[in-house]
Amino acid sequence: MRFWGIGILLSLLSLPLSALTRTDYRAVHGMLSNGWVVLRAWSEAGEPRCLAVDPATLEVSVVSGNPDSVKGEAPQKSTYELLRTAVRERRDGVQNAGLRVGRPQRTGAWLTFDLCPSTHPLDRDLFRDLETDASPLPVFLEVSGRWMATHPADLSWLIEQRDAGLLEITWVNHTENHNYRPGVPLKENFLLLPGTDLDAEVFTVEQRLLERGELPSVFFRFPGLVSSPELVDRVLALGLIPLGSSAWLAKQQSVKNGAVVLTHANGNEPEGLEILERWDHRHRPDLFTGAWHWLDERDWVGAAPPAP
Repeated sequence: MRFWGIGILLSLLSLPLSALTRTDYRAVHGMLSNGWVVLRAWSEAGEPRCLAVDPATLEVSVVSGNPDSVKGEAPQKSTYELLRTAVRERRDGVQNAGLRVGRPQRTGAWLTFDLCPSTHPLDRDLFRDLETDASPLPVFLEVSGRWMATHPADLSWLIEQRDAGLLEITWVNHTENHNYRPGVPLKENFLLLPGTDLDAEVFTVEQRLLERGELPSVFFRFPGLVSSPELVDRVLALGLIPLGSSAWLAKQQSVKNGAVVLTHANGNEPEGLEILERWDHRHRPDLFTGAWHWLDERDWVGAAPPAP
């Protein structure tokens, strides 16, 4: 993990994040002198730290410095702000707010795997199969805190696959608890349940990832894809970019160019994984020739969907 100073490059710190104490974790917003946007700030072993994103590329890093010195907004034409604007223009309704499709420069789709709380193990065989498509295979993993807490071996395995060059992981915030009440209307369920603390749901996942030495991305997925316009605005205010989906495979939605594909790799939705594997095997020749790609975070550059 890289650490930057406010406006200057610093050397790597000697201690991993897991060995340090993090306090006063909070949302902040402003621009560093190098043009990066600060999203979070905290103190670690008595030193100020920030989480910042490059608005042009969406790369995230931990930086060292006093967050009180930051101010300003990201350029409106930056990748970061164009994607956030696209979300803001599509936040009506209760379901599937966020980026559902993009306009990538390459032909392909984004693979997203939800890791909601589950008593089942991670489907490692699925990843082993898909890893033959690309080296590394880009995946967006929508991770909940409860899944991380109850599946430490699976989490470690994913990180090992990444470190071995087999996976390129973008960690997407899927909330700490992913609360759900059967029989309760959607407009009062998931994150819309009364008494839900959005900041705690978001910040706890980020801190869990940081404790493992991982970097949370700027992407967020609503549990159950359920939200409200007001809730979308609150997530945007935290500096995040919600991801929806145009291809939830278990719901028989089709994979198309520019799609955000949704499946669950937590054992809760085997039919979606079976559909993905069949689709992947049929199109593997196109993957090998470069006629089709599984897209990564960099493919969002210039890919913001047009205004509705």
